[in-house]
Amino acid sequence: MMRQFIVPAALLAAALSQPLGAAEFQATLGWADRTALSLPVSGLVKEVHVRAGQRVPAGAPLVSLDPRPFEARLREARAGVQALERKRAEAEREVERAKELYARTVLSNVELEKAHIDQQQIDGQYQQARAQLQMAEIERGYTPLRAPFAARVLSVNTAAGEAVSATLQAPALVEVARAEVMDAIATLRPEEAQGLRPGGKAEVEVNGRRMAGEILALESPREGGYRLVVRVTAGEGWLAGLPAKILTP
Repeated sequence: MMRQFIVPAALLAAALSQPLGAAEFQATLGWADRTALSLPVSGLVKEVHVRAGQRVPAGAPLVSLDPRPFEARLREARAGVQALERKRAEAEREVERAKELYARTVLSNVELEKAHIDQQQIDGQYQQARAQLQMAEIERGYTPLRAPFAARVLSVNTAAGEAVSATLQAPALVEVARAEVMDAIATLRPEEAQGLRPGGKAEVEVNGRRMAGEILALESPREGGYRLVVRVTAGEGWLAGLPAKILTP
């Protein structure tokens, strides 16, 4: 006689609601795009605008150097360009006069060639001065260290009055991470990683709250296994290091 088993409706509905191949992985929250910021120029720190734990919008100043040395070099470079602009204009007029005299056979070929050489030399000096002016403007623009994106400040490693040197290796002044999103990171076995692709959908659960996310990367460390990274909108109170779950369809 064949026995019949009756599956409760609630259990059947729960089983059918789970997508085929769905999986759950233990994970840990981490900061998204954690970045150590430095300056490519040397100078004296004038002001630190942020504290660790603070959130700032993209472009907000984090650290400012004393701008006075940069402004002095900028004024010097502008004066050099202006002086050479006058010399350059005069050299061009000399070439035109030399051409006229040469056409009237009053000036020799050698003298005409010399006028051309003088004009080219001054033009070269002028172009070099313009390049120096452009570099001075770029360096002046670096005096405030700004947030590259809407960020959470993780650490501040400098203070007002500190000398910053970018001669060898620029020191990390401020460490930031993205403010709006976080990464959930899990370590998977090869068989668990099958079928997962960057751009795929996933959910992240922290303290019972689920948020929709996207698979950012599936890395393959040398020690074996795979590192699944899911980027998700950060929930209220989420901090790096909190335990999480990654749920894939």
